[in-house]
Amino acid sequence: MSHHTFSPSGVHPSTINPKLSFQGKPVPATPCNPHAALEGGFYANLMMLAALGYVIADVAADGLTVQFARREPVAVRGQTQTTVYLVRTLGQIVAVTVTGFGMNGPEYNGSFKSGISFQTVMFIFFVPALVMIPVSWYGITEPQVDSRPSLRRYLDQLWTLLESKAMFFVVIYQFFTPMVGNISTTAGGAVKKYWAEVEQLQNALFSLVGLALFALGLWLVKKYFLNYSWRGMLLITTIVLNCIDMIFVYCTVYDVVRNQYFYLGETVLVEIPAAANFVVATFYIVEMSDSHNEGLVYGLLTTIHNLGSPFARAIANQLYVAFTPSLSDSTNYIEDTSEFRTTVANSFTLSYFFAFIAMVFVILLPSQKEEAQKRKKEWGGNVIFARLTVTVLSMAFVYSVTINMLAMDERTMCLKIAGGDGC
Repeated sequence: MSHHTFSPSGVHPSTINPKLSFQGKPVPATPCNPHAALEGGFYANLMMLAALGYVIADVAADGLTVQFARREPVAVRGQTQTTVYLVRTLGQIVAVTVTGFGMNGPEYNGSFKSGISFQTVMFIFFVPALVMIPVSWYGITEPQVDSRPSLRRYLDQLWTLLESKAMFFVVIYQFFTPMVGNISTTAGGAVKKYWAEVEQLQNALFSLVGLALFALGLWLVKKYFLNYSWRGMLLITTIVLNCIDMIFVYCTVYDVVRNQYFYLGETVLVEIPAAANFVVATFYIVEMSDSHNEGLVYGLLTTIHNLGSPFARAIANQLYVAFTPSLSDSTNYIEDTSEFRTTVANSFTLSYFFAFIAMVFVILLPSQKEEAQKRKKEWGGNVIFARLTVTVLSMAFVYSVTINMLAMDERTMCLKIAGGDGC
């Protein structure tokens, strides 16, 4: 959702006016750790390395899931995926419970008198990751492979896949939909903190309810909507999500209602359509794969989709820094002038515009399983599709990684190209 986007740049906390107050408390001129805002890049890089291992394991698991899903009859195909994501959502509920209650101490601006340390939280999440090593090794049965394919053969298969016109249409959708739709305002985090005054515990509790409803949404898709039009469900759920979001955002920005429970109500309301939107976007991956290339197809399409989001963040950092008064200056939210409210509202309006424009790419998708299979058989391919895909994705990868690395480094995060106000 658009108001959940955070800006990596911002004004140094020590510049906050000491005469101002927030949540009934004076805002100090000097924070307890004035360098905290500049040191996030170090931890972000460590998290990035940890996420790399998770993604490698996740794509392998997704490939196996697609392999199982392809064995289902066409009429019920998609139940395996939906069930897997339902179980994953239950795991996320556990994770949110741990962080929501455990990280609600004063060091996290929480309401409890004490909380568990960051190191303890990391250790808690390390344990199940460690347990999964023997579980994966001994508990998962994989089909036997007579001969290991060479890297050259694997790359040839990938190139042949990219030459397919049917695959090219899906690739365009996978990349451009998040790239355009996620160009979201950088004001979201500050609105949530300063104007809605959302506290850690309440945020966690509503997240738990939201995840439960997300699981319900997955079950509803599995039970009733497996054979509905993919395009129709994606369009309807995206429009519903953003229209609901608008109500809560604009009421908060213009001080019609500023209450954390009102603001967090959006988290609950959007989860069922969000679940439908999420799971439908994975159904066509099953149809685009063939026997023995499930992991390749899933890895390729999820990589392309995930590349679109950081590219969008890089664009957003440069686009929304042009708004004045500055969206990244916390002082503006505390002073809360009518001029600044309009600036913030305009930034959200632009975000919704991008979200709706991104829906144009839905027409590139097949409407259902039968059309997907028909495209694969009849559309053929061309080497131009592969060359265009590799060229565009390579440029996007280099650009997005460069911009986001600049935004995390304390020496370069002030650059305008990285979303800063200029060094």
